[in-house]
Amino acid sequence: MVVVNQANFKVLNRFCTALLALFFTVCASASEPEPVSPLQWLERMSAALQQQNYQGVFIYRRADDLAAMKVTHVADEQGTREMLETLTGEKRSELRFTPPVRADGSHQFASIDHYYSLQLLGNDRAAGRITQVVSVLPRDEYRYGYRLWLDQATVLLLKSDLLNQKGDVIQQVMFTSLELLSPEQVADAIDVDNSFSMPAPVTNIESMTPKVSWIVENLPKGFVLLDAYANSPNKGFDHSVYSDGMASVSVFIERTKSDGEAFEGVSRMGAVSAFGNVYAGYQITVVGDVPEVTVTSIGKSIRLGDAQ
Repeated sequence: MVVVNQANFKVLNRFCTALLALFFTVCASASEPEPVSPLQWLERMSAALQQQNYQGVFIYRRADDLAAMKVTHVADEQGTREMLETLTGEKRSELRFTPPVRADGSHQFASIDHYYSLQLLGNDRAAGRITQVVSVLPRDEYRYGYRLWLDQATVLLLKSDLLNQKGDVIQQVMFTSLELLSPEQVADAIDVDNSFSMPAPVTNIESMTPKVSWIVENLPKGFVLLDAYANSPNKGFDHSVYSDGMASVSVFIERTKSDGEAFEGVSRMGAVSAFGNVYAGYQITVVGDVPEVTVTSIGKSIRLGDAQ
């Protein structure tokens, strides 16, 4: 059983963040017919994450490391909130809030089959529920593959295998229990801790995404800029997120510190790859659940653009 220290906790809670961001560009109606193609299953999964309220326990496995976490997920017209709590190792918790999905990115999901091969693999069981298994395999070296177990009743993601280029499972997340929350239960979950209440609504989402003066000259095909925050408040660095609809890569750029040790080269922890480079007095760090070649390609090609 892995000890859940601060570094491991950050990796573990990436799963629930991925649940929100994995298919961030699509909204589907609950009245749509039962999905029959892999793409329809993925579209409905995205909608379920924005419509369903649930609480569950999931297990995260990477190599010989194993940890358990509890998640409470609440979604409404203002966005989604998730409370993550560790059940093994050191006790930790974190609250995440995601604004409503923007409709202007829907074109990105439509091209996902250009970069992944999609296939239905039949039925299985996860968390005691009947699931549809969907295979999502990469068409090039810049992405990992996925096997997804989607609940037939709710279309929620109950189990996920991350696959390397050889088809080996390098990371697995699996729900052991899942309970849909009624409106009354949602209210109780929020009342348990006032910090779980919704932050003030954002009136202008576009204003949260300022232009930055950095460009990526060699971005792998299929990856597009999802969000960019210049001089993130109270953090002192620029943060950009690129995604191909499945995988996501974060780029952090900050001034180098004279008394700090620079991070250069490639590092890997399980499925998470990182690349560091020092350029024009800045520390560039690229991190994502992608192969090393992807973060390296992005990190080595980052250049200063015109000042905004």
